[in-house]
Amino acid sequence: MSEVDIDALIRRRGPPWRWLIPLAVAVAAGAGVGAFLLLQPDEPGVVTEPQRAEAETGRLSTTVDLSGAAAAERSAELSFEAAGTVTSVAVGVGDSVRAGDTLAAIDDSAAALRVETAAVQLRLAELRLEALLADPQEADVASARQSIASARSQVASAEQALARLLEPPEAGDLASAEQAVANALSQLSSAEEALAALSEPPEAGDLASAEQAVASTLGQLSSAEEALAALSEPPEAGELASAEQAVASALGQLLSAEEALDTLLAGPSEAETDSGRSAVTQAQAQVTSATSRAEDSLIALEEAFDRYCDLYGYLRVADQEVCGAALPLSDGHVAVVRDSLDGRSSAYQRQATGLMAANLAFVADEAAREAAVAALSSAEERLAELVAPAQAEDVRQAELAVEAARASHAAAEARLADLGEESSGEDVRQAELAVEAARASHAAAEARLADLGEESSAEDVYQAELAVEAARASHAASVARFEEVSAPAGEGEVGQARASLESARAALATAQARFDELMAGATENAVEQQRESVRLAEISLAEARSALDDLSVVAPFDGIVEAVNVGPGDRVTANLAAFSLSTTDRVLVELTVTEADLPDLEVGQAGLASFDALSGVEYPVRITSITRVPEAAQGVVTYEAEARILSGPEIAEVAGDLAVLGGAGAGGLDLGAMAGPGGPGMMPPGFELPEGVTLRDILQAAASGGPLPEGVTLPEGLDIAPEDMQRIAAGLLGGRGGRGAGGPAALPGARPLPAPGMSASVTILTELREPAVLVPVSAVRQIDGAWHVAVPARAGAGTGFERVAVELGESDGTSVEIAAGLEAGAVVLIGADSAGAAFSATQSRRIPGPDLSGFPGVGPPGGRP
Repeated sequence: MSEVDIDALIRRRGPPWRWLIPLAVAVAAGAGVGAFLLLQPDEPGVVTEPQRAEAETGRLSTTVDLSGAAAAERSAELSFEAAGTVTSVAVGVGDSVRAGDTLAAIDDSAAALRVETAAVQLRLAELRLEALLADPQEADVASARQSIASARSQVASAEQALARLLEPPEAGDLASAEQAVANALSQLSSAEEALAALSEPPEAGDLASAEQAVASTLGQLSSAEEALAALSEPPEAGELASAEQAVASALGQLLSAEEALDTLLAGPSEAETDSGRSAVTQAQAQVTSATSRAEDSLIALEEAFDRYCDLYGYLRVADQEVCGAALPLSDGHVAVVRDSLDGRSSAYQRQATGLMAANLAFVADEAAREAAVAALSSAEERLAELVAPAQAEDVRQAELAVEAARASHAAAEARLADLGEESSGEDVRQAELAVEAARASHAAAEARLADLGEESSAEDVYQAELAVEAARASHAASVARFEEVSAPAGEGEVGQARASLESARAALATAQARFDELMAGATENAVEQQRESVRLAEISLAEARSALDDLSVVAPFDGIVEAVNVGPGDRVTANLAAFSLSTTDRVLVELTVTEADLPDLEVGQAGLASFDALSGVEYPVRITSITRVPEAAQGVVTYEAEARILSGPEIAEVAGDLAVLGGAGAGGLDLGAMAGPGGPGMMPPGFELPEGVTLRDILQAAASGGPLPEGVTLPEGLDIAPEDMQRIAAGLLGGRGGRGAGGPAALPGARPLPAPGMSASVTILTELREPAVLVPVSAVRQIDGAWHVAVPARAGAGTGFERVAVELGESDGTSVEIAAGLEAGAVVLIGADSAGAAFSATQSRRIPGPDLSGFPGVGPPGGRP
């Protein structure tokens, strides 16, 4: 439905403005007379002349009457999304706010800290991503190389351990085992000799030998106990780590020594020599440039110093502490000048500041010159080293260093291998037997020494026999150890050695892969994973910021604060209603629609709303939404709809579109034509406007209560009270006038809007037909199955009327469309009966209307077609 549809609705609801159209006045007068006659008692013989009506062009409309209540277009209960203590409330009841305004906030210190933490984590993730994308650092490369060297050392140690198991025992191990067997045999012989000697008195040499045996066996016992302790307890992690570090360090020293030897033997390359010469040349240029800048700075310092002392040398502080000092000024002298700036003139401050700046510039340039001289010296020394041939002594020292590094590396690997070997149960058992044998030997030696001084007893003989048995056990253990050394390794030991070798090789491969990855740069997968880490950190930061935003209440739309339920210092919980916000300057009407009216309604249809609390004021509305979800209550089904009261530019747009005003079938009022210059459109007969005067001028004069424009007189017969005329004029011009006394609905320009909850009655224009010729329903008669209207008879016809056959269209119960047979402007008679005689008041107390129920599109009066 277009905006202009509101015009038809106003015509539908508003009574015609008869004071502007004399013909409409005549019709109203005739209707009043007819009503008066209808209400009179029957009087035979009294004949009422037919009434006259003019067929006019108009548009039939259909409306739906609804009820509802006013409501704000938007309203919301605003709350905090988190619990906390309110720190600020920025608005009060009745304040206007804009969308995005902060209404209140709670303590956000913890949330701000989480945001800062998330930001730091995001920065760390970004730095790690940058590190992946950047070239490797020298320290990382060196560490990766060191890891490779350590892994190679472990592989070498594992290979040596496996080789020892797979290869025949070395001669040294066999010799050691044989020596242990010989020692045990010797101890056995000694024990047997001691047992044999118990029966003979000791000689001096025997006593000395016995004392020596006691000392020797005590030493053997201590060695055996230490060996047992070493086998019983595994090496500590620190010892293994120290041994591994020693191997890696020795390997690094070996590689460094070999590289140094290769460098001495190969000599510098041509590129290195050229680079050294280029470095010397650049250093010389830097020395020259730095020396020039230092000399210029010294000249500038001397000039600033002279100016300062010439101008202010008379000052005590300058004369005694500054002007007598040597250049450049020391930090103490500079501090004196700086302290003297307070309270001085701008000229003094300028000279003193210039002196300090010149002194600082000279000190910096002099330092740069000294650094350039040092760099030149280093470059010259490096070039001399590159040019000079390697000395034989240097080569010899490098070779000795390589040999020493190799020996150190071999020793470290051997030490690590010894720590890495796990003691077997047999080794521990043999060590325990050795300890027992050593104890027995020591006890036997002590007993032997004691026995030499005493006579042998049965107990002595028994102890000697025990010593013999212990020596025999030690001898058997030594023999078993020799057999174990000389026998090949078992499958379990070989398998364990192979597993250790594979583990060491895997560690070497890992270290090499890490080095290769470092040199080749990060893989696309690693970079993508880190990018995802950055994304996760960004999400965490966004969540932290969102949580921080939840600590404040923000207006979601422009509106008025209706309620404030919190204050500073209050402790609030999440979702507690803190504010009520609504748009009281934009009002909706919430409508209740019956199931019978629902099919006729559409979004966009216009209408007029009136409110019980605002008498005589109507508001243009337009339907904005219709729900199809039914609501049943006590067997009655209804639906919900919303209509918005037009405001702002919409009112001006609607007011500009009100081109035709007036009731259907009773003439119209063309506001645009009448308010335009001259107003020629729908002017009533005999009503002419003076030149230069428009209908709007007349309306404005009537609305203000002033006199009409000069030369304007209203048509005769118009009897309208001045206050009614003012109200009508105010309505046409968009004022506050109501609909009383024939006035039209006022345009809602400055009127107050209804408050939410006010009850409303709404009429919606659901159909507006095309323009057609309209006549009153009472002017139509059905005779012999055809429809006729009565028109005044032509001159000489002899009767007062004649019938005209017509074709009918739609009807709204008051007017009916003439589809054919009659033109607009024709006069029809109301009250001529079907026999052609004038209608008599004695025949009926009501004017009979036509039976329109039989043709299409015509329904009962007062409603839908």
